[in-house]
Amino acid sequence: MTILHLYYYLYRKKQISVAVLCCIALFVYACQPAQAQTQTIADTLELEEVEVVATRIDQPMKYQPTAVEVIDSTRLSLLHAQSIGDILASQSSLFIKNNGPGGMATASQRGLSSEQIQVLWEGIPINSPTIGQTDLSLLPTSFFSNIQVSSGTPSTAFGGGSLSGALYLSSDWEESRHFSARQCGGSFGQWQSSLQGGYTTEDLQVSIRGLYDYAENDFEYYNRGYDRVEKRQHNRSERYNMMASVGEKTGAGEWKSVFWAADSDNQIPGNILNTNSRARQEDQAVRWLSTYRHSWGDTELELKNFLGRSALNYFDRGINTRSFTTTRRWLISSNIKHTLSEYVELKGELSGELTGVETNNYNSLKTRQQFSALTNPEVTFFDRRLRLYPALRLDVYSDFGTVLSPSLGVNYELLTNRLFVRGQLSRDFNPPTFNALYWGQGGNPDLKAERSNSAEAGVTLTPRRFLGLSSVKLTGYYSEIDHGIRWFPGNDGIYIPSNVEQLTTQGIEAYIKNSFLMPGNWHLQLDQSGSLNRTEITEPRFDGDAAVGHQVRYVPQWKYKASLSVDKGIARVLLQYRWVGRRYTTDTEDFSSSLDPYQVLDATLQLRRRYGDITFKARAGIKNLLDRNYEIIQWYAMPQRNVTFSLTATYQL
Repeated sequence: MTILHLYYYLYRKKQISVAVLCCIALFVYACQPAQAQTQTIADTLELEEVEVVATRIDQPMKYQPTAVEVIDSTRLSLLHAQSIGDILASQSSLFIKNNGPGGMATASQRGLSSEQIQVLWEGIPINSPTIGQTDLSLLPTSFFSNIQVSSGTPSTAFGGGSLSGALYLSSDWEESRHFSARQCGGSFGQWQSSLQGGYTTEDLQVSIRGLYDYAENDFEYYNRGYDRVEKRQHNRSERYNMMASVGEKTGAGEWKSVFWAADSDNQIPGNILNTNSRARQEDQAVRWLSTYRHSWGDTELELKNFLGRSALNYFDRGINTRSFTTTRRWLISSNIKHTLSEYVELKGELSGELTGVETNNYNSLKTRQQFSALTNPEVTFFDRRLRLYPALRLDVYSDFGTVLSPSLGVNYELLTNRLFVRGQLSRDFNPPTFNALYWGQGGNPDLKAERSNSAEAGVTLTPRRFLGLSSVKLTGYYSEIDHGIRWFPGNDGIYIPSNVEQLTTQGIEAYIKNSFLMPGNWHLQLDQSGSLNRTEITEPRFDGDAAVGHQVRYVPQWKYKASLSVDKGIARVLLQYRWVGRRYTTDTEDFSSSLDPYQVLDATLQLRRRYGDITFKARAGIKNLLDRNYEIIQWYAMPQRNVTFSLTATYQL
């Protein structure tokens, strides 16, 4: 399935704007190389040698066994005022389940739930042990230098939680001496202030950044339940973030320590059918990661020590609820790599983790001890054209037993630096959450880990000269999930989790990148991605289960996204478009209970000017430029057209 086929399907279904299709077609046509007018320097358009960390395979992107998406620092800097959830909604293949500004935003990948994608910060899992997911709306974009999305990352890489892959966040900024101040403002009472600085010598690197984010989020929306226009109430959010790092290089060794503190206070408005909500949620987190790396010839050792404390407190006077939850984690790991020969690299890891959860929702303090061992060598054959990535991981948990996870990845270079064939087989797992095991009214301590058998195959093409085309990626995948955990009511009406869900997910993903270098120092880049997914329940979970054979809830079968960036001198323009197909709110694909497809167009303009040692950046952004009414989650309104402005001043020391 190519992007052109996807265009055709969407056009025939009349579910995507004809104007958008025409604009894209005209752009591609206009940017074709023309004699005496436009010369595309296609010879320079190679796959970027990005350091891939989301797969734990030390190879450039073109040699990976799975497809990897990278959102680099340039794009993150342009969209700095947004949350990670907003960035991923427009810039990645993920489907972001967004409850609207001020509300929770979680990721869904390849039809699976937000509990089944692993979110990592510098290689450390940060999914909540209690609910198994990460609220991406709480993560500020300006605190990260790089985002990588790998739908095929197996459990062998970073442990349980990656039935549908991994989302990797890096905070490794380039070395510089600078001080920067930024002020943002926008619709619905948005106000964001940030300060950051960095100082680097030959051996020492220090950086610090702080952020204050406030918004009333009192946008107007159309309430289709009551057929009237309303204003969102009780939706204020206030957030603080601070991150500091220090590192030093000492001969063959180097160390780095990063401290990250976050505090958030959100009013919870609930769905638009309930306008009297008084709920409120507090989220606090403190994370401290220290890393030491040392090399001896062909051997490298890396040690990590992570300490974390998070609190999630929920209050709702309407139902007399006061929930307090505190989670503490300590993780240590040692990784070793040894280059045995030009064709073999031996790698492995030993790690241990202690997690404790204290909450008034359990009957006592609950803890989990975990020990893990990993071996993941990298082997090449046939003059380094064939690369094999076998891996085997053992995880021992104190609360539900032992899990063995194997995987095998392969990449073959059919045409030198042009055509690559890749694939992977894996047996993955997802541990039950603390809430599923120990919730006071309905926890089930006998739960097993969710398991999956997954396979994917794809090709990566980097043609030398074709309409400025720099890369094409096509991927097909299939997974079978068993022992899936689902909450169902018992005879007494209390919901209890059990390992009853069996499902399959399969689909096709396509990605095309066009990059054009044109006379007059114009640079244009068009990124497009499309996906087709089918995720179905395959076995009855109870007698008369009508969901068997139907698309699961809130999983769009079709998605299409495109972004066009234009750079010229001091100016940069970014257009982002996304179309998401119909989502069903029931397990039976009931059309009357489904959400219509939606399309969103965002635009960003940035101007940059330097005066002496100070660089100024002025940015203006418009979200939902087409002013559409839509819902991602049923009865949770999304804002119509809204704007943001920012001014950044950076002083080079």
